[in-house]
Amino acid sequence: MDYAATTPMSDVALNAYGDAARTYFGNTNSLHDAGTEAAQVYEWCRQQIGHYVGADGDHIYFTSGGSASNQLAVSHWMSREDGQHVIMSAGEHNSVQTMRASLEHEGFRVSIIPFRPDGRIDLEKLNDAISEDTALVCVQHVNGEMGSIQPIHDVADLCRRYHAKLHVDAVQSFGKLDLSKMANDVDSLAVTSHKLYGPKGVGALYLRDKPKTALTTNTIDLPSVVAFTAASEEAVTNIEQEEARFQSLRQTFKRELMYPDYVRWFEAGDQEQLPSIVGMAIHHMDGQYVMLECNRQNIAISTGSACDSRYEQHAHVTRALQMDDETARQFFRVSFGRYTTHDDVKKLAACLNELIELNVLDEVNSDGQPTTVQ
Repeated sequence: MDYAATTPMSDVALNAYGDAARTYFGNTNSLHDAGTEAAQVYEWCRQQIGHYVGADGDHIYFTSGGSASNQLAVSHWMSREDGQHVIMSAGEHNSVQTMRASLEHEGFRVSIIPFRPDGRIDLEKLNDAISEDTALVCVQHVNGEMGSIQPIHDVADLCRRYHAKLHVDAVQSFGKLDLSKMANDVDSLAVTSHKLYGPKGVGALYLRDKPKTALTTNTIDLPSVVAFTAASEEAVTNIEQEEARFQSLRQTFKRELMYPDYVRWFEAGDQEQLPSIVGMAIHHMDGQYVMLECNRQNIAISTGSACDSRYEQHAHVTRALQMDDETARQFFRVSFGRYTTHDDVKKLAACLNELIELNVLDEVNSDGQPTTVQ
């Protein structure tokens, strides 16, 4: 139940990796036939990934993952834009948010735009913050902690009005939503492999402008690039089918919870919500406690982004939503994947029902209110 953190490699990706490792082992920079063949495969992969986001493959650069793609994009735009102002949504991934200090040290002014209660960026506040001095706007397409889908087209219109560049982190949406026209709206786009059943350690960056310096290493990990491309094709082909299945799993999960009065959902409207990510909280119960108790029953959930939870930080979305500290502690995330079944979500619901019965309904203080379980 933590597929938003990472996914296992699919058989398609594993087979593609093995075939590429055995067949195209030449260095893509070598001038002999083996190197030329490897280079041709690499260029084909660039074209394929480009096709899935609506871009020419010449503008696709393979990286070590989504975080590297985000940081390369921000660094690229900051090195060539005249403006001294950067805007980030408050729910951005850690790889973007951690650049704030260095940007401010370099003299840039950074504005953080909060979310509305539905987990989407506040366009009015974005409109108030943006100006002719704004060089870059960073917006995560799908929030990785509650699954809200951002209005990228509207953000892009605003950026064009002020000639600001738009970078979009599409790590959680690539392979789950149709991004085939996304390149029309953005100036750069980050995606990664391990969120869609490809190998870890490889991602891609779409960059509208040609970079001043090379973005790739000398020796390319071609098998990982090929496996990533194969996994992308598999995911993109099955988007509609998987979306319907995730909607059904989400509905089953909600229906199986016996004590809805003690559950709080953090979600957008149906058309603005990725159904595979469920942000929620149980009243009077810390999310960390819920995660540990689920783990005891061999159920993996999360208290937020895996990049932050190990360091005991609140999920970024809790700050973006301006939650009070108690609610932020209660927040946890459930995320479905390709191998999640209805029996799995029923098992999770049964576990949460039991936790509520044991720790909330049966533990009442003298005021008649449940005690907070930590």
